[in-house]
Amino acid sequence: MTILWDWNGTLLDDTDACVASLNLMLERRGVKPITLEFYRREFAFPVRSFYEKIGVRLEDEDWDRLAREYHDTYHVQPLRLNAEAVPALEFARAAGMRQSIISAMRQDMLERDTAAFGIAGYMDYIYGTDNLNGGSKLSRARELLSRLGERDMREVVVIGDALHDWEVAEDLGARCVLFSGGGHSAERLARVAPTTDSLVDCIRLARSLGEALPDPVARVPASH
Repeated sequence: MTILWDWNGTLLDDTDACVASLNLMLERRGVKPITLEFYRREFAFPVRSFYEKIGVRLEDEDWDRLAREYHDTYHVQPLRLNAEAVPALEFARAAGMRQSIISAMRQDMLERDTAAFGIAGYMDYIYGTDNLNGGSKLSRARELLSRLGERDMREVVVIGDALHDWEVAEDLGARCVLFSGGGHSAERLARVAPTTDSLVDCIRLARSLGEALPDPVARVPASH
């Protein structure tokens, strides 16, 4: 079985840092702050629409400069690894699972952070993006899957903390387990996939999915 891990909000416990970063940016613009509960209820990819929702006037902003501001602010926040990250990775390794990371973070930042937190050695591949846009990671996920050479999608499980991780799994035809301790609330996640607040239980669920669920429904081209 192959596990495709998300990084931010899943292995890295950084949701508080994300909210703090956004609130500093909002303060600079005279916009009222958001709460953690609002963030977990409303945050979504791509992030442009979320910025508009929280009161950032994108027509008054240079998007690249805004993205750099967020990441500069984020990377001075206290960041910590999820307390269950290493136990979950060790559990998966002991079970003979292959592990990789697929993230919307820029590749150089992702490599730096995963190395700094001692996670890189667990991974076959670490795939980020080539930008700071906070957009979709679908195309990179397809590249990663091709590189892994997986043929039986019942043996691939995406684990993440956001609805976009489920979208990635759907696009790949893979399984999905969602972690409710990150950026999206359990209520949002549980509507689309098996959900738990424990990374170790995410691995347990992933293993059971490969055994218990039927093959993904084949996509049939629409008739014209």
